Amino acid sequence: MKKIKDLVLALLAVAMLSSCMSDGNSYAGFFGVNANGGRPVYANTAYAFLTFGSYGAWHIDQESGADWCKLDLMQGNGGAFYSIPARFTLNTTGESRVARFVVRDNSNGDDAYGTFYFSQYATRGDGSLGNASLVTGISGDDGSAITIEYDTLCRPTLLVMEKNGEQLRRLTIGYHTSDSTVSVSDGSSTLTGVYDLGYQTDRLQSDRDTVGYYEQSLFAGDADAFNVEEHKWGGEYTVQALLYTNGSLRDGNPDGEYVADSLRYQRGNAEGIVYREMLKLSYSDNSNRCQSVDVNQLLLGIEECNPYQLVAMFRDARNSKIISEASAADGKFVVETTLNSDKSVSTMTVTNKQGAKVKYTFTYSSTLP
Repeated sequence: MKKIKDLVLALLAVAMLSSCMSDGNSYAGFFGVNANGGRPVYANTAYAFLTFGSYGAWHIDQESGADWCKLDLMQGNGGAFYSIPARFTLNTTGESRVARFVVRDNSNGDDAYGTFYFSQYATRGDGSLGNASLVTGISGDDGSAITIEYDTLCRPTLLVMEKNGEQLRRLTIGYHTSDSTVSVSDGSSTLTGVYDLGYQTDRLQSDRDTVGYYEQSLFAGDADAFNVEEHKWGGEYTVQALLYTNGSLRDGNPDGEYVADSLRYQRGNAEGIVYREMLKLSYSDNSNRCQSVDVNQLLLGIEECNPYQLVAMFRDARNSKIISEASAADGKFVVETTLNSDKSVSTMTVTNKQGAKVKYTFTYSSTLP
């Protein structure tokens, strides 16, 4: 008897053939294949796991991707279940890539074998491309200044936002591989959450403050609405509500591009609403994926800039194109950008509804980690 089943996890991490055969005295083959818990392998994902059980002794042959993907174990015994780390280099090619492997039973390799793949996306967990330049500083001619530091996986570890020498926000971010948690110290409390391997999280919270990404509602047809909300102990809050009308958020592809149709921004406190904007969004042809930060977060100025979204810790709220106009009932914001040779933003000028302009200049790390 021979049975072969094709188990495919499309573009997430692994596809593998599972087979079982018996000659009456012994079994050969593989079962229980699981690929990284179904989580995507981003361009800055350093490792994932291949898990499977084997009836007989086995070995793995790697047929492609050896320059960027390695398994910690390439052979083993039968009658056991394995969890094998797969390790990746940063994908700085700007394109997704696939590594192909074949696992074979040592005694019946022609009949009991499986082919599996690790697919690594072109995009980092923050929504920028894997070859995108790392923004280390942003200076505005209105006295605003932003400083950012990163770890070796291009994840932000420090974000400082200032205006005319006064510190507005300071986030110190730590990633803990032992339990897949992220901690963010904002000066008043330390928020924690569970992150996936691209450092994305649904919610960060402490006993004082909470910031999170929420599916607000599902509209008819292909429209979706999402909120990014920050709530502080004293009653202060901010909300960014984004409406997507093309259904692209549901394709499950981190390399996919999407833009929101509209944005509702609101800031308030325990007494009520302090500032609110209802904006219809238009976009230029310039990509918002060629630098590490979400430049659209500067639309309303540094005072209204969400620090978590500036470094795109909630990636689905990061539009793939740079906003050109944001129209409200009482006027519009206009955005103009100049680009570097690698298509990252060099300068960004925002003209608000009253005609006042702020020009932001971006500085970058000379090399990727």
